[in-house]
Amino acid sequence: MGLFQKKSRILSIPEGCENLKIEVDKSICTGEMTVGFREPGSGKLLFAELARNELDVEEYKKKYGNPS
Repeated sequence: MGLFQKKSRILSIPEGCENLKIEVDKSICTGEMTVGFREPGSGKLLFAELARNELDVEEYKKKYGNPS
Protein backbone atom coordinates (compact mmCIF):
# COMPACT_ATOMS: atom_id res chain seq x y z
CA MET A 1 0.00 0.00 0.00
CA GLY A 2 1.55 3.25 -1.14
CA LEU A 3 1.54 6.35 0.97
CA PHE A 4 0.59 8.65 -1.89
CA GLN A 5 -1.63 6.30 -3.86
CA LYS A 6 -4.42 7.78 -5.99
CA LYS A 7 -7.88 7.00 -4.73
CA SER A 8 -10.10 5.85 -7.53
CA ARG A 9 -13.73 6.58 -7.03
CA ILE A 10 -16.50 6.49 -9.56
CA LEU A 11 -18.25 9.81 -9.94
CA SER A 12 -21.52 10.25 -11.71
CA ILE A 13 -21.36 11.63 -15.21
CA PRO A 14 -21.76 15.42 -15.04
CA GLU A 15 -25.18 16.84 -15.84
CA GLY A 16 -25.54 17.53 -19.54
CA CYS A 17 -22.77 15.08 -20.49
CA GLU A 18 -24.73 11.83 -20.25
CA ASN A 19 -24.83 11.25 -24.02
CA LEU A 20 -21.41 12.71 -24.84
CA LYS A 21 -18.28 10.71 -25.63
CA ILE A 22 -15.02 11.05 -23.79
CA GLU A 23 -12.33 12.25 -26.20
CA VAL A 24 -8.69 13.31 -26.06
CA ASP A 25 -7.14 16.45 -27.56
CA LYS A 26 -3.40 16.28 -28.18
CA SER A 27 -1.20 19.29 -28.86
CA ILE A 28 0.90 19.04 -32.00
CA CYS A 29 3.70 21.16 -30.55
CA THR A 30 4.08 19.85 -27.01
CA GLY A 31 2.26 16.52 -27.06
CA GLU A 32 0.19 17.63 -24.08
CA MET A 33 -3.09 15.71 -23.81
CA THR A 34 -6.41 16.98 -22.49
CA VAL A 35 -9.29 14.59 -21.88
CA GLY A 36 -12.95 15.52 -21.46
CA PHE A 37 -16.48 15.22 -22.78
CA ARG A 38 -16.73 16.52 -26.39
CA GLU A 39 -19.65 18.88 -27.08
CA PRO A 40 -20.81 18.14 -30.65
CA GLY A 41 -22.04 21.62 -31.61
CA SER A 42 -19.05 23.70 -30.61
CA GLY A 43 -16.40 20.97 -30.36
CA LYS A 44 -15.36 22.15 -26.89
CA LEU A 45 -14.18 19.75 -24.20
CA LEU A 46 -16.34 19.91 -21.09
CA PHE A 47 -14.96 18.94 -17.66
CA ALA A 48 -11.50 18.74 -19.23
CA GLU A 49 -8.44 17.52 -17.32
CA LEU A 50 -4.77 17.35 -18.19
CA ALA A 51 -3.56 13.82 -18.99
CA ARG A 52 0.16 13.05 -18.81
CA ASN A 53 -0.14 9.62 -20.45
CA GLU A 54 -2.63 6.97 -21.58
CA LEU A 55 -2.97 5.70 -18.01
CA ASP A 56 -4.40 9.09 -16.99
CA VAL A 57 -6.93 8.84 -19.84
CA GLU A 58 -8.02 5.40 -18.64
CA GLU A 59 -8.30 6.70 -15.06
CA TYR A 60 -10.53 9.55 -16.30
CA LYS A 61 -12.79 7.06 -18.04
CA LYS A 62 -12.96 4.87 -14.93
CA LYS A 63 -13.61 7.87 -12.73
CA TYR A 64 -16.76 8.80 -14.64
CA GLY A 65 -17.80 5.20 -15.29
CA ASN A 66 -17.88 5.77 -19.02
CA PRO A 67 -15.62 3.36 -20.93
CA SER A 68 -16.35 4.90 -24.37
